[in-house]
Amino acid sequence: MIIPKDPNKFLSSWKYLETAKYITNLDRVIRQKNGDDPLFIQVDDIEKFRDENNNTGLYTSIWYYNSTDINEAIRLGSLYFDLDNKDSDIAYNECVSLYEYLLKFIPELSILVYFTGKKGFHIECEAISLGINPSNNLPNIFRFIASSIKEKLKLESLDFSVYDARRMWRLEGSMHQATGLYKNLIPPDILLSGMDAIKYFCRERVISIIPEPEFNAKANQWFRDFTYDMEIEKEKSKDFIGYFNKYGSTAFKQIETKHKEFTPDRLLDGCKAVARLRQQAIEKKYLEHEARLFLCSILTYNEDSIKFLHSILSNCEDYNVEKTNSHINDWIKRRELGIGGRPYTCERANSAGVGCGECSLEKRNKWIKIGDRYVETQEQSSPSPIRFGYKIVDKGGEHA
Repeated sequence: MIIPKDPNKFLSSWKYLETAKYITNLDRVIRQKNGDDPLFIQVDDIEKFRDENNNTGLYTSIWYYNSTDINEAIRLGSLYFDLDNKDSDIAYNECVSLYEYLLKFIPELSILVYFTGKKGFHIECEAISLGINPSNNLPNIFRFIASSIKEKLKLESLDFSVYDARRMWRLEGSMHQATGLYKNLIPPDILLSGMDAIKYFCRERVISIIPEPEFNAKANQWFRDFTYDMEIEKEKSKDFIGYFNKYGSTAFKQIETKHKEFTPDRLLDGCKAVARLRQQAIEKKYLEHEARLFLCSILTYNEDSIKFLHSILSNCEDYNVEKTNSHINDWIKRRELGIGGRPYTCERANSAGVGCGECSLEKRNKWIKIGDRYVETQEQSSPSPIRFGYKIVDKGGEHA
């Protein structure tokens, strides 16, 4: 995975990797430790790690971490696939099939195909290109995607044991201890030339210069669609019948079609946090990742609020219209599907360091949507700045 070199970019903090080595007399891969803790290296120290260990039988974690405390760190990684089969021809043919499928959605430069040095292949789809955000749920998301693709393409070589929270991955450019072949990045022309050409290409280490990937809206949408499907599967398992049995049909009310009128001045006057972040974008030309998520959660309910969100973010030096629209569409889609996309509460904003630090709004009972009806629960929701942002207008044009 390629991480940004610019220290001002959010993902540049994900620079730590675990390390491991193949131990010959044990015939197994052993994770290196610093006492009782995992041994981490920074991305910039990979070549030193390689040189100190004769570049043979070396592994690093597939996950990049933003901390050397394994219990506190958040994971980030490129979407990856491991194709392994006793019959290397089957693994090869399925690798090509998967590669050609991925090309329909992901830029060629963001799909990295490696021969592992023995009989398998690794495919990595660059995290930045797909718009993958750091999360400790990534192993589950990647497993879900691999499972979906395996069924679609009828692949038998996909290894699902690799989707765990501490997965080690053979180091690119290192020598396989058993075959003497290198795990090289395979160019498309070599990949399509067959196994003999690939093995010949991997007799020596080939240093490949991989450019820093760019966000791609099509690839991001393809990735997000899988995450929606995964969340929908989770939602299907939730039990609303118990609530109906407890409260009866009187607990339901019909959804009324009303229009949300965005009132930016009222929002800025009512929420000091939004006003402060807007001013920060104007003066400092920068907003942190969490601040952007907070604003996105509040300002994605109609066209006027989305325009206001763009007007704030466009002050930032790294403003990207395509990427911003992708995040907005994701927030709206999750809200429509009932799998997220809810506005930040004041409590969440404060805990994330983007709130105003004080809140005097009262709590209200939560309503959940079931079909075309709402159910009022006895659970109270924390107040949110969204209350300041919109006025509800009924069909007759009167404010409710």
